[in-house]
Order: sequence, then structure tokens, then C-alpha cells
Amino acid sequence: MSPSSPKNTPENTMEILKTIHKIMQDKKCEEIAVLNLESVHSYLSFFLICTVNSAVQANAVAREIKKALKSFKLPHKETDKTGTSASSGWTLLDYGEFIVHIMTPEKREYYNLDRLWRDAERIELS
Repeated sequence: MSPSSPKNTPENTMEILKTIHKIMQDKKCEEIAVLNLESVHSYLSFFLICTVNSAVQANAVAREIKKALKSFKLPHKETDKTGTSASSGWTLLDYGEFIVHIMTPEKREYYNLDRLWRDAERIELS
């Protein structure tokens, strides 16, 4: 998130996090993690990480998240140009405050974002 980007209200932020989390659950994602990075990094706010078992599943999750977040009018950076796509095993959706990581088990284990950001607060959404 750039320093000049407006922040969402706390209520709006929770609604966005719950929306993404519910899509991940509905699409049968595994090991869903929601990390609040605000206290450990100056310009990152939230990571949402999940594990998928196929490129088809990754595409379905990404498509649903994109569709659902349109109503929030969040800034979205198209990241497919950087090589982060379902076929690579790691799909990245960048919405400024919210970074969504959709990963295969192999990529999740290799990059281990959960360990890298272990100092971040975990948010439990159900």
C-alpha cells in the first residue's frame, strides 16, 4: 500500500477480510491464514494465505475474490504480468492493504510465508 492510499474503516476492513475468508472456505481451500502485518511492517496491512490443490482451484478462488471485491472499489494491481499465476503454483492478488496468496502445498512449504511473517498477529475468522 502506498503511503497516500486511503485506509479502509475498521468495519469495512473486517467485512473485506471476512468476504475473502468465506470465499476461500467455500472453494475448499486449506490452511487459511489471515495475518495482520500492521505492527511488523510499515506499509503492509493484511496477508490472506491459502493452500489449493490444483491450478483449476486456484483460478476459481482468484476469480471469485476478484468478483466479490469489485463492490468495495479497492485499488487492484494486475500481477499476472509478473509471472505469479495459477500455473506457477502461486497466485497473488494485490489490493493495496490486502494481499491474497493462493498457493499449492509445494509453494507454500517452500516460501513459508507463515514463518517469514511469524511476528504478525493472526486473525481468526469463522
